[in-house]
Amino acid sequence: MAARIATNPEKMVSNWRVAMFGVANMFLATQRAFSSGNVAISPTELLIYLTVCVANVQKLMRERAVPDQFSATAILPRSWVIPISRNAIASATGLPRETVRRQVENMIRRGLLVEDDRGGVTPPPGVIDMLGLEPMLEPILAEFTKTAEQLARVGVIEIHDD
Repeated sequence: MAARIATNPEKMVSNWRVAMFGVANMFLATQRAFSSGNVAISPTELLIYLTVCVANVQKLMRERAVPDQFSATAILPRSWVIPISRNAIASATGLPRETVRRQVENMIRRGLLVEDDRGGVTPPPGVIDMLGLEPMLEPILAEFTKTAEQLARVGVIEIHDD
């Protein structure tokens, strides 16, 4: 039996501060994890980097199940990586285009992003191992779990047995 997680809009409204705290704290936990690792990254760079990462794995995440050969930190074949343009990053983040352009160029120079021959940018192949990002996952997921438990406790999210 699978569980389905859903939001409760009425509980969201009545627990607005708790819900917003959880969402904002997740971003801050991610920023702390990146800052404590091998990568010095500003909050603006993190927003851009996460936007690029999400865009780049969207094809893979549309699969019902992630194929085993693409699990963990395995390098994705370039055919599975979707580059994102600077304009699309600006649209997705709400950041000014010029800010995105400058930040992306700086991130390319630092090796956090690469220009893709299809246009746009992607993380470099093997970036998880190359930059030692793997240890970041645990503190981020620990914070996610605490946040989910808190939101479930006040009814903002509900778990339904299907």
